[in-house]
Amino acid sequence: MTKNKALLKLSDNVKLNMNNDAVIAEMVQTQDYYQKAILAEFAAFIPTKAVIYEMDSRLVSHAIYFSKYRDASKVYFFETNQARLRDARNDATRNKFLQIECLKPDWKNNRFVRLEKGKSVQANMIAPHVIHATAGMLETGTLEWLTKQLQDVKPVLWLETDGANFAEIASLLEEMQYQVRQQNGNNAVYTFQEAVLEPVENHELEEKILERLDTYKRQIDRMKQEYEEEVVIIQIKQDKEMLVLEEKYRAIEKNWMEQGKQHAEKSRQHQQESKEAKQLVQQISDAFNAERTVNNDLNKHIFSLLEEEKPLLMTMKKRDAQQVKELNNLKKENATLTRKLSQMTEKYDRLNSTKVIQMMRKYWKLKKKSQRLRNET
Repeated sequence: MTKNKALLKLSDNVKLNMNNDAVIAEMVQTQDYYQKAILAEFAAFIPTKAVIYEMDSRLVSHAIYFSKYRDASKVYFFETNQARLRDARNDATRNKFLQIECLKPDWKNNRFVRLEKGKSVQANMIAPHVIHATAGMLETGTLEWLTKQLQDVKPVLWLETDGANFAEIASLLEEMQYQVRQQNGNNAVYTFQEAVLEPVENHELEEKILERLDTYKRQIDRMKQEYEEEVVIIQIKQDKEMLVLEEKYRAIEKNWMEQGKQHAEKSRQHQQESKEAKQLVQQISDAFNAERTVNNDLNKHIFSLLEEEKPLLMTMKKRDAQQVKELNNLKKENATLTRKLSQMTEKYDRLNSTKVIQMMRKYWKLKKKSQRLRNET
């Protein structure tokens, strides 16, 4: 059985996995959110109900802060390592922030997947209002993807400015008309600022206005397309859910009909069994009554026979008593005779063992012998 991993508890009872990195190490010391002062300072640039892209997988605490204190409607969290992605998803689930969605990114191909029931499913992300990227993330091949976001959406940027390639990023931001709105150390907030148009001739102004209108139109068309795609996705999901509900309803209706048939059949069987049971009870009752009548007649006949045989039985009883008395007398006589026999036997034994009888036996033996000899001569 594996032992549960230790959890880090922050000041507001948020519990996070204890990963071995510098961010967790600082939160262990402060027992609070990483860069909490900067989070509070930059919070003014994060609108409520915003969609936020948190690009650094170490900063799950930022994602939770955005969800809890800025009421973000959606926070996308990106991580390529499966184990760290699972830990981040567990942190979001444990603290009940369902608006945090953990995705595995492919920045180069602009493809993002989430794990759903053990399978990788491509995610259809909502366009961001805010993107937070650390120096490490800006150095890992995300610049092309970030440039496209700046062109299409123009979100608020929270960037770390001490990366090796930040000079290139600063040039890109200037080109994309982004300006610093707030800075704290190596963290800065950038927002899109439209360039102020200088006075020009009317036709040039009209061209620029038309160009800007075209830009807005493209943005509106793109947003409309995204909205329509979202509507289609929602409609497909609703259709699937409706099909599932219809199948469930049909299954329930079929089950009810089968149960109704079974109930009717059971009711019919019960009525039949009840009828048969009543008939059986009636038959048993009739048989019992007939048997009772026969028993009464038989008892009367037996009693009449007993009355007729009673004198004979009384005579036999008297004879039996006389025979018992005679038997007792015979037993007494037998006992007396037995006692006398015993006495006679005892007298005989004593007499037989006397010397006179012994001499007489010898005499008779000699006499028989002499007589035999005379007969022989």
